[in-house]
Amino acid sequence: MKEENAKTTSKAINWSMKYLKKEQYGRSSFWRGPNPPLEDLEPHRQPGSEVELPPTPRSSSARTWVGLTRSLAPPPPNPDWLEEEIGPTSSPFLKGRSRAAFWSGRRRPNRAEEIRVGPRRAAPRPGAEVAGRAPPSGPAEPKMLASATPPLPGSQLPPASPFPLLLLAVLSGPASGRVPRSVPRTSLPISEADSYLTRFSVPQTYNYSVLLVDPASHTLYVGTRDTVFALSLPFSGERPRRIDWMVPEAHRQNCRKKGKKEDECHNFVQILAIANASHLLTCGTFAFDPKCGVIDVSSFQQVERLENGRGKCPFEPAQRSAAVMAGGVLYAATVKNYLGTEPIISRAVGRTEDWIRTETLPSWLNAPAFAAAMALSPAEWGDEDGDDEIYFFFTETSRAFDSYERIKVPRVARVCAGDLGGRKTLQHRWTTFLKADLLCPGPEHGRASSILQDVAILRPEHRSETPIFYGIFSSQWEGAAISAVCAFRPQDIRTVLNGPFRELKHDCNRGLPVMDNDVPQPRPGECITNNMKLQQFGSSLSLPDRVLTFIRDHPLMDRPVFPTDDHPLLVTTDTAYLRVVAHRVTSLSGKEYDVLYLGTEDGHLHRAVRIGAQLSVLEDLALFPEPQPVESMKLYQNWLLVGSRTEVTQVNTTNCGRLQSCSECILAQDPVCAWSFQLDACVAHAGEHGRLVQDIESADVSSLCPREPGEHPVVFEVPVATAAHVVLPCSPSSAWASCVWHQPGGVTALTPRRDGLEVVVTPGAMGAYACECQEGGAARVVAAYSLVWGSQRGPASQAHTVGAGLAGFVLGVLAASLTLLLIGRRQQRRRQRELLARDKVGLDLGAPPSGTTSYSQDPPSPSPEDERLPLALAKRGSGFGGFPPPFLLDPCPSPAHIRLTGAPLATCDETSI
Repeated sequence: MKEENAKTTSKAINWSMKYLKKEQYGRSSFWRGPNPPLEDLEPHRQPGSEVELPPTPRSSSARTWVGLTRSLAPPPPNPDWLEEEIGPTSSPFLKGRSRAAFWSGRRRPNRAEEIRVGPRRAAPRPGAEVAGRAPPSGPAEPKMLASATPPLPGSQLPPASPFPLLLLAVLSGPASGRVPRSVPRTSLPISEADSYLTRFSVPQTYNYSVLLVDPASHTLYVGTRDTVFALSLPFSGERPRRIDWMVPEAHRQNCRKKGKKEDECHNFVQILAIANASHLLTCGTFAFDPKCGVIDVSSFQQVERLENGRGKCPFEPAQRSAAVMAGGVLYAATVKNYLGTEPIISRAVGRTEDWIRTETLPSWLNAPAFAAAMALSPAEWGDEDGDDEIYFFFTETSRAFDSYERIKVPRVARVCAGDLGGRKTLQHRWTTFLKADLLCPGPEHGRASSILQDVAILRPEHRSETPIFYGIFSSQWEGAAISAVCAFRPQDIRTVLNGPFRELKHDCNRGLPVMDNDVPQPRPGECITNNMKLQQFGSSLSLPDRVLTFIRDHPLMDRPVFPTDDHPLLVTTDTAYLRVVAHRVTSLSGKEYDVLYLGTEDGHLHRAVRIGAQLSVLEDLALFPEPQPVESMKLYQNWLLVGSRTEVTQVNTTNCGRLQSCSECILAQDPVCAWSFQLDACVAHAGEHGRLVQDIESADVSSLCPREPGEHPVVFEVPVATAAHVVLPCSPSSAWASCVWHQPGGVTALTPRRDGLEVVVTPGAMGAYACECQEGGAARVVAAYSLVWGSQRGPASQAHTVGAGLAGFVLGVLAASLTLLLIGRRQQRRRQRELLARDKVGLDLGAPPSGTTSYSQDPPSPSPEDERLPLALAKRGSGFGGFPPPFLLDPCPSPAHIRLTGAPLATCDETSI
């Protein structure tokens, strides 16, 4: 860990991209790796600990085992001693298989985590590194103290100095079957991703949530809080241009008077769009008073021609909105009022009263949360008679269900760019607004994925292919952490929009389809085409009132839009996806594959490839030192740009050099990467076939790659005791690998787990254990252990130790009993001495002290001191309030008179009481 810290410090000093100067632009920074530049290193440094522990697993039971472990040097090329223990094995280290327990490897079990000791990753073979290569991926194993004593042939290993080791294991059920492809094959922590991550941030600037890529000028525009940046692509360390778009102090004071917080009374940029070749359109919240303006991209000095942004931009960044520029016109989906209770989808052209917008009816929009907006042209459809179509994706509250908690439904709405509204009915309102449900069923819950998080459009380069929508869905119910990815074809959406309408029946709280005979002609909601123009309907202004009235009352379609292949491409229950982008990659064979990049809620990036009818998550990449949501993503050539609250991160999508062997390159199943026998490296191919191999579908390593020399793992000797539970970890580099355990023939109490093997120690369990993992036809030993009796003591010696311990326990109990008895007697004697001392003071009535007279029969007169004496004596009792209990009081014990110093104390008769 010290070496790793030293390496991180070295990288912090030697930045490949220097910190920019302060000047009037402020300090901005480009850097590579997980850490900010050196000036900002200390404020962001976390409290140090040498090992980053996984999150506490939610499990009802846990076991802890304490044992002694020592490691031995790697075995010789022919480990006869291990073969004697487990029989012949098939891999270079194990040439056969004995009776074994099968399980599927998984690097990140979602139900249990374990702090354990396993073999350290072997160093890469000499001469295998190529310039630009990163270290091999995989889990960082904790270090162990090892002895250099070589193993000897035979079943018994030589003694070595034991080192205390704490094995903390949380029980989890044994893995069964194949690990789903929703589990990332490999996971790269932030420390291993520094070779292909470049970051940009400016101190005291936050919310890098709006990204706009201009491919023509190779520029990335970034909208943040109070600032708009322009950066050259790819990031090169060049000083960015910036525009400070601040809110005047008077506006901020007015915002605070409305009850808003100080951090909310800023200008959060929400829209960046290319208006034309020379100007950008931008909109911001402007302290809960939205404003819009234009930016001259050539000068890039200020936001000009400010105007009211209500209906285009939300009032606060927490409100979900979407906007798209089509044909130089802005189509926006947001809220129009300060309270956020009036949702609107509009074409914002000219004066506000001239906009074409949605009707203010809950049947049109009912508390929507907008996710995305897309524009499709007729050329992308292959239809020359069509009109430009704008699609809006959102989640809204369903009106068809009457329950305690409102039901959320994901939907898609479409409007036509040539819509001019109606002449009398639906004036300045959409006459082509239609919406339909999006169906992305969960694994076992039917329509469980009801919240639409994000939608990306993949536009193919060939005009013969149609675009495709990829959407991320989640569940609205707490406790059902489901994320699903579904693909939808635009032609399927159009088919549903041309189907039957739905009519809500208030008496039964459900929708019913409208009969075809009740639908007027021309069909409501259709775009104005050349065929309709021939029927004397030149625009929407010429549509009959019966058509406009029908579309006003029936905007919802009866049938839902089903995903391609009628099922999700990916379903996961332990990852919350928020953002998605997609592009199409051509493999070495010429076949095209869709590659998706999925941003998670905790700041991870999942790279998935669509193989057949499912998505396979190839890689899990940690993007940020501190967990934070991924807020936006854009693709530019071979780079992925990720926006978050604190920075913009540039990710290299073609970094194949980190795969250091032929087997790793083939098993990665990355359509971009191929193994070059000429360069002996994994390279990003450009379609050439010269001595390159690749297999995306099956990843058959055995037929494509030469047999690689096996790496012998370190064999760890584990001293154990009888009846102890021992967990032997096995962490393959790939979560998709299938692993098998080889163990001695006499062991019977075995429990296979996702993360290793649990052994109950018996005399027959002593010996060698090995975990062999296989993927793509290639197998290798990942971990090897040897169980021996602790301190070389057998069961007889241990039984003797247990007997001695019991005898010592009995003697200890006897000694404690005698001690307590002596203490009790001493306290009793002390109590008696105290009573005798009080009697000598004068409180003993049976023996008067010297100087007093003897008893007399004459009745004396009482004194005040004599009256108080019975009360003082009574307070020594244990009765309530200091008086003795009634059953101990004898009113007349004797007719005698008691005298003290010659005076009678009292007479025991009724008159004196």
